[in-house]
Amino acid sequence: MTTAHVEHSTASPARSVPASAWWNRHRGLWLPVVAVIIILLIWEALGKAGAWNPLFFASPTQIWHGFLELTKGPLWSDLAVSGTEFALGMLIALGLGVPVGILLGSVRWLYQAFDPIISALYSTPILVLTPLLVVWFGLGMGSKVANVAILAIFPVIINMIEGVRSTDPALTRAARSFGVSGLALYREVTFPSVIPFFITAVRLAIGKGMIAVVVGEYIAATRGVGYRIRADAEAFNTSRYLAGVMIMVVISVLIMSAVKAAEKRLTPWRQTITDE
Repeated sequence: MTTAHVEHSTASPARSVPASAWWNRHRGLWLPVVAVIIILLIWEALGKAGAWNPLFFASPTQIWHGFLELTKGPLWSDLAVSGTEFALGMLIALGLGVPVGILLGSVRWLYQAFDPIISALYSTPILVLTPLLVVWFGLGMGSKVANVAILAIFPVIINMIEGVRSTDPALTRAARSFGVSGLALYREVTFPSVIPFFITAVRLAIGKGMIAVVVGEYIAATRGVGYRIRADAEAFNTSRYLAGVMIMVVISVLIMSAVKAAEKRLTPWRQTITDE
């Protein structure tokens, strides 16, 4: 056997490796897709078999038809209203929560003074304040923006506090020994340590914010996806009602996927550790 034949025979098995490696490397993409497809098929089969009363539940195809009906109505304007409320509330929560969390995490006596208060407020069902916020800000966007901001700010504050307090003291001492202090110390040592906690804070805040905007519109609003869900639910238009719910689910998944992509770019070392 010639050297060329030996090289060819040893190289041939290696060609099958990239395919399996690709599947293993992208399991996080295709496994959820396969799981969702299986769930939808079982769900649709149960609907076709008459497993429930169509008045109280709907199959995926019926929900799809309900979605098509929504697209012919005020769906896009409702999405614009809900999206604006969510975005403004999140900007307030992040704009206030990040500096407050860094301050409380950096100053020990402030942390000791306010940590019990923040923990108590975080464990309080803030959504019960929705009627009061409606009284203060009216039925318009103001009450929903406040709802989102109040519900989303506490995960931000708590995670930023933990991020600052979890900064390695050895790194801080080493930086100070080289003359690094003040804002430069935060920029070179604290902020890189806080980034993973900030990403976690954003994830939690997004979930809280989505709940806040839908519940706020559900309780007291004249526009928005939450209002549309309530209107269809009260009319027992189950397919449109569930279509509205699924729209919010899909939007949440897309936002979370964008946050995960940002996390991979901002903290590549965490991805490397996870892969290993």
